[in-house]
Amino acid sequence: MNHLLQDVFQESLNNYPFHIAVSEEGGREVSYQDLDIISNKFANFLSSFKKDIKFSSYIGILSPVHINSIAAVLGVLKAGGAYIPLDEYSPTERLKHILDNTKMDTIVVDPRWYESHQQLFQNSHLKYIIFINEKNIPPSSTAAQISTWEQIVNFPSQRERQIPRVSDDLAYVLHTSGSTGIPKGIMLTHRNARTFVDWMHKEFKLTCDDVVMSRAPFKFDLSVFDIFNTFKAGAKLICFDWYKERSSEQKHKDYVKLIEDQKATILYSTPSTFITLMNRGGLGDNPLSLRQIMYAGEPFPTSYLRRLKKHLPSTRIANIYGPTETNIITYYWVDHIPADDQPIPLGFVVDDTEIIVVQEKEGGFELCEPNELGELWCRGGTVTSGYLGMPEKTKECLVQSQFHSFPTYYWRTGDYGFYDLENVLHYRGRKDHMVKVKGFRIEIGEIESALASIEELDECAVVAVPDEKYGNRLCCFYSLLPKKILSVESIKTRLMNKLPDYMIPYQFFEKTVLAKTSSGKVDRISLAELIESENNHAA
Repeated sequence: MNHLLQDVFQESLNNYPFHIAVSEEGGREVSYQDLDIISNKFANFLSSFKKDIKFSSYIGILSPVHINSIAAVLGVLKAGGAYIPLDEYSPTERLKHILDNTKMDTIVVDPRWYESHQQLFQNSHLKYIIFINEKNIPPSSTAAQISTWEQIVNFPSQRERQIPRVSDDLAYVLHTSGSTGIPKGIMLTHRNARTFVDWMHKEFKLTCDDVVMSRAPFKFDLSVFDIFNTFKAGAKLICFDWYKERSSEQKHKDYVKLIEDQKATILYSTPSTFITLMNRGGLGDNPLSLRQIMYAGEPFPTSYLRRLKKHLPSTRIANIYGPTETNIITYYWVDHIPADDQPIPLGFVVDDTEIIVVQEKEGGFELCEPNELGELWCRGGTVTSGYLGMPEKTKECLVQSQFHSFPTYYWRTGDYGFYDLENVLHYRGRKDHMVKVKGFRIEIGEIESALASIEELDECAVVAVPDEKYGNRLCCFYSLLPKKILSVESIKTRLMNKLPDYMIPYQFFEKTVLAKTSSGKVDRISLAELIESENNHAA
């Protein structure tokens, strides 16, 4: 049986060689056969100088998602390597930290990002730089060997040398900073990726007739679905041109227009992205072909979700949950929106996965009873083996079970929730989103849900700032829908109808848009840093 991530592409290549695999907004497109040829050329090129790739497997990818970068990812996997996405929008210092930790010697880069991260390419570990666009090659100022796309396309189009690989070998490493700001390299094997891709294919039933919108960058685990579930089905992936010059507002409108024009049927993204596309891009203003949308990465405020459902009445919506370290571990079809704005459940556990709810007690841990809140621990085929080069951090999160008579390990997610009497899993926030104010324990998500019910608001986020007197002070960042006016006093008044006094934020900051991570989620770390700056400015 084939259990490597790239095998899903090979199967569709055999079945649908002339189907379009990837189509770019600008009009360029490639068939499965064409993409196979390009990725084979890349793999052969890589193998020509990376003779030790099995033992030096990390290949950096510094590029948005498009035909050439997807071909490079496939080529890395075919050559026996593991790809490591480098976030184009991250500070160079953060990327240098990733290079130092992984000691990767090869980076695949779209030339547009070369000059933006000049210092990155002076790294002593770096030996090879591969440009994956034939245009605008910048002048070199590095000791590393430079290769061009023109050199790659001149390599043979057939794979001759196959590197033996097993499903426990790494397929990719995704970096997340969490609350510390220090990049943590999450190691994902072919087994992890295939368990995720195969289950998503089974549940969401993609076919060769589907048109999937690419939204997530390589660094975000949703991109694995975008690319490899498209390939597993023999479907078509649509890539947006993130380089095209346009205003922020126009970007959202153009993305929605691309969904319309391409008759896209599948879109998987974050709640923040869906809210922005709905409020600023006109998602749902015109008829769409979307048959399924899935959201993940953060809770979807129920009032916003109701609005989305109204805009897309014939589209099925699914809530997908799982930290990057675990891939996807639960799913829930949102066929009905709760009238009382209760949070949408996490739902049901996916195949080859177990989730337990645990409370820490004196001397150890205990399993929670139904409706009893605890931390979510999981194990199974999608769960990472740990953080690259961080054994102590891995040891904190990957703990041996005291509930089994044989050695097995659970991943501590840091998320809290409970099973109800029907064995449906519910989410109640992260440990760092549960704070105390004036002695009261508060879930930040509950405040944000109340804010989301205010119709004039576009986006909102609540950040807790440590305070010597009250334990924490709550600060609210928000943006308004176009042409809407709303005073802070009005927001407070409406919140008082839903929340007790101690849950009303202490400060409110209106923004045009809220800061986002490159994954499309609200950037709470940046918002927390803004609070001191805003207060100093006010003073």
